[in-house]
Amino acid sequence: MTKHILTSSGLIALLTAISLPATSQITLRLRVDSGSSTTTCDDLIGAPDPMWSVAVEGGNWVNFPVTGNCFENPPYEQYQAAFNCPADLPATINVCFRAFENDGILPDITCDIVPDCEETICQDFTLPALGDSIAHTISLPAGLSSGGSAGFTLFLDSYIADNDLPCQAANLGVLAFGGQLGDTLTTIFDNSCATNTGEPDPATLGSFFNDAGVWFTFNTGPDPSSLIIVDVVGDPLNSGDEFDAQIAAFMSSNGLCSGALNFITGVSQANTPDGQLRLRCMPPNTNIFILVDGGSDGVQSTRGPFGIQVTDIGVIEGGDLRCEFEDMGQIPEGGSVSLDGWRTNFCGTSAQDPFVQAFVSQHSVWFSFITPPSGHVIIEGVSDTVIQPIGVQLAVYRSFNGTCTGGYAHIASQYEEDALDETMELTCLFPNTRYFMLVDGSGDAARGLFTLTVSDGGDITPVTTIDTVLCAGQSIKVGPHTYSQTGNYADTLQLFAGCDSIVLSNITVLPPLQAGLTLLSPALAEGAANGQAVVSATGGTGNYAFQWCNGSTASQNNTLVGGEQCCVTITDSNGCETIECIEVEFVRQIIPEVISDTLKCYGDNNGAISFSMLNGFPPYTYTWQNSANTLNGSGQISAIGETAQITGLPAGAYAFRIADLYDDTLFTIQVVEPEELVIDLTELKDVTCYAGCDGEISVAVTGGTGAYDLDWSTGATGVTSLGQLCASGPGGYSLQVTDANGCKANMVANINEPLQLLAAGVELKPVSCYQGADGQATVQTQNGTAASYQWNNNGSTPVIDNLSAGFYSVTVADEKGCEAQAIVQVTQPSEPLEVGLKIDRPISCPGDEDGILNATVTGPFQSLTYQWSNGTSLASAGGLGAGHYSLLVTNEKGCETSGEIELTEPPVISAEVTVKDITCLDPPNGGLVQAVNVTGGTPGYAYSLDGVIFQASPNFNGLREGNYALIVKDMAGCEEEFPAAVSGPPFLEATLGADTVIHLGDMIRLQALTNSETAVFTWSHTDTLTGDIAMIRPLETAIYQVEVYDTVSLCRTAAAIAVGVDRNRRIFIPNAFSPDGDGNNDQFTIYSDDAVSAVKQFRIFNRSGAMVFQRQNFQPNNPADGWDGLLNGQVLNAGVYVYFAEIEFLDGKSEVFKGEVVLVR
Repeated sequence: MTKHILTSSGLIALLTAISLPATSQITLRLRVDSGSSTTTCDDLIGAPDPMWSVAVEGGNWVNFPVTGNCFENPPYEQYQAAFNCPADLPATINVCFRAFENDGILPDITCDIVPDCEETICQDFTLPALGDSIAHTISLPAGLSSGGSAGFTLFLDSYIADNDLPCQAANLGVLAFGGQLGDTLTTIFDNSCATNTGEPDPATLGSFFNDAGVWFTFNTGPDPSSLIIVDVVGDPLNSGDEFDAQIAAFMSSNGLCSGALNFITGVSQANTPDGQLRLRCMPPNTNIFILVDGGSDGVQSTRGPFGIQVTDIGVIEGGDLRCEFEDMGQIPEGGSVSLDGWRTNFCGTSAQDPFVQAFVSQHSVWFSFITPPSGHVIIEGVSDTVIQPIGVQLAVYRSFNGTCTGGYAHIASQYEEDALDETMELTCLFPNTRYFMLVDGSGDAARGLFTLTVSDGGDITPVTTIDTVLCAGQSIKVGPHTYSQTGNYADTLQLFAGCDSIVLSNITVLPPLQAGLTLLSPALAEGAANGQAVVSATGGTGNYAFQWCNGSTASQNNTLVGGEQCCVTITDSNGCETIECIEVEFVRQIIPEVISDTLKCYGDNNGAISFSMLNGFPPYTYTWQNSANTLNGSGQISAIGETAQITGLPAGAYAFRIADLYDDTLFTIQVVEPEELVIDLTELKDVTCYAGCDGEISVAVTGGTGAYDLDWSTGATGVTSLGQLCASGPGGYSLQVTDANGCKANMVANINEPLQLLAAGVELKPVSCYQGADGQATVQTQNGTAASYQWNNNGSTPVIDNLSAGFYSVTVADEKGCEAQAIVQVTQPSEPLEVGLKIDRPISCPGDEDGILNATVTGPFQSLTYQWSNGTSLASAGGLGAGHYSLLVTNEKGCETSGEIELTEPPVISAEVTVKDITCLDPPNGGLVQAVNVTGGTPGYAYSLDGVIFQASPNFNGLREGNYALIVKDMAGCEEEFPAAVSGPPFLEATLGADTVIHLGDMIRLQALTNSETAVFTWSHTDTLTGDIAMIRPLETAIYQVEVYDTVSLCRTAAAIAVGVDRNRRIFIPNAFSPDGDGNNDQFTIYSDDAVSAVKQFRIFNRSGAMVFQRQNFQPNNPADGWDGLLNGQVLNAGVYVYFAEIEFLDGKSEVFKGEVVLVR
């Protein structure tokens, strides 16, 4: 590294006395790419020799361009510095540029540099990112004695991955299902430069401490396995730099490094440089952040090289819920079905799980299979033995509705406590039926990889066959089933202990037995036994037998009793029977049922008579005629209840005769009609005014049937009078009346109107001035005499006056109240008299009175008068200061207009003055004064420090320490002065206080005190601490230094303190103890301060030399680690015992302490 020493003059000298170690991994380089310079100086001997130089980080000037054999030409690599780690890099690099005229004699031969008109600028420039480059330009400001610029490129060469923070995490890529990212032997990283600043610490979550962690990230991809393995191998290339791997995984709240990192899991494996972290059930398409750190296990280091590899095991996770089951399909007869590979239950839960008899489900996953015809299966669950074994647990269920949503019946469940694999045999399952299988894990092997095979165990069930014939409607019960249809059925009859048998039922169901019973002839009278009927049958097996109600067994029975019911029973050869019954009819008198018609309208001839017969025996014949026998006819009715109808009949009486084979009857029917429908006009009134609507019509309606519907041509309905009628046109007003039967009557009436009353408006006088009110208007009438006037301005006379421009409407009414309307327009000049004011000349500077205002008048006028608020009577007013001005203008008709205007003066010039004070890195004239945010006045500013010479640039550099007056002048020549002071670099002081001495193991707080409020601190004992306070626990006497750097003045200083370490061992070992259980002094142990690392050996012997107690590698001050006065659980006698203790201290040294202790009882 380089060290910069600041002299009192502010010049920087470079000491490069310390070479970088061989492990440097970062190189900062500066290459000068281009440059040029100009000068205003002359050379005494010849033409000017403008040159330019570059100095880096306080180093020597390198001069450009080449002259003879001297100096350099760009591109030129001028600077190189090496660093071990990114934390060692400075925030910026200081580069200086100077331009000058070289007055050296024969510079191309002697390489002399004698600068004249030398101008210098130094600036800090930011560094590029690791492995990148950035181009910069440094330029002198304009207006100096010499000018110019140089372009250069900064290179930051890096041989390490800068992945110290989560947002710098090395991206391993997107992990595919069954894929791998990285390789532990080829994907090599190093955490030598890592810190734990600004990072989460797994130790706060119960894992390891983050000492020097580096970060990686990968994306889980669209379909990750339920297990992802992260392997880290320490020192995979056997370089000798051992590394004890510690790994932790995090997930971001927003998927990015900027979100909150939530801890997933971590691992720190002892006694091995390698580590393996297992991530279960990671969500898809998610960024996982991996922290890799080193531990302190034996000789392994917290920092060093390691390889990293992320692997997706490529195994499908089983379905967690029972409706997420994996279907293994139908088990073929004599065959088996198996999963196509391993499955896992890492993400399984017990959600929605049914009761399991043999175990408690925890991480179950679901599968399903369809049983073979045998109903006998063997299930084999085989555990993985390489990646993650599982103690397989099996449970089988049958759904009540055959789907995953039904209720589940527990069939069987089992597991063997001391075995990983599991085999289950099931018999008496329903053949070709879907069963559901739960797979879980037991004990310490509750989650892992497994595979399944389900095999047909073969048919072991006996079979019984039943053949039977059933009558229609009969059924047979076999086990839990009842059958009533022809078919072949198979039933498995189960007992509590398993299968009983399979019953094959072959069932034939006969067709239904049906009878037909027909009455051949009725009995001649009620109670007479001479009725006749016959019966027939179909269905069953044939060979029918008959049994009548009166004991007859023939198919025909001739002795049935009239008016009674008789039933007959029919039986076939299989014993199937049916019963059919009949009512025995007998002869009765004919009774007619007649419906006569009433005509709807007067004079209609569409009447009808309908009739039918009761009793008697069809068919029936009939004849009919009217009273004059001008209408007649005949016909036949075929059945009882059949209706005959005579239509097209006018009103009148009609006679009928009806007969059957045994009897006849006579009757007369009347067809009637209503009275004639008539409309009478009772009132007719014409309208009063033209286009009026106050006419009236009234009517009276008689005759017809029921209520009337009245339909007027106006659309009115249901009323006998109309009012508010207008004059009718050709055709008048018509009315149609319809009675309840739809009969109609019509009427037409006419209503007349008088001539129209007309009115016309006349303008008598227009308005004089725009928006004035002195106009006049009147109205004239025709076809009537006006009796009243109503204007829209409330006027009620023929003539109205004092009117403004606009339209006026009037309503005129005659003696009958008939009205007419008219509109008249009162006009005015086409535009108003208006004045516009403008500033002909603004006020030059604040406080001046040289402004000029001018008025421009538009509108109707012949002549004008002017009256300004300052007394001026012309169109233009001058000699004005800032203020408010008004003007009144009048034309020859007295019309007026006015205007107002604000005459303002320029705002006072305002500016902010910024000052760059001289820092320790600047030359004596390195000050800068600059005007910014200049406002006010008249834009177009010039700047000066002496009030004589002005320049366009607001920047004044090359200033020495002192007070200055910055003058700003605007385009109008107005000036404002602003004071400024350039300060020189302050004297930077720092102290760590007086030297001190502490005890070994104690911690001391060092605080650097300085007179700067903008300082940063670099401590000699650590590269990462930048604050003013350091907490240290030294193991030996040492001197601690702090370098103080003022970030404003860029000055540096240092302070040191000597901290002595007192190594006197402060060990207290009691000389007696009383293990009597009273809570006081019950254990004999060792006490010390914080200087002890561990008690390596603590042994106690009795007087004969036998060891009664021993403990190793424990911390002092804990009575629980001491001796309780027992040996193998037995109480020892009181007496004197000898102890031996080997104690290791923080400084790495061990000492032995011996002595005696008295056991008191």
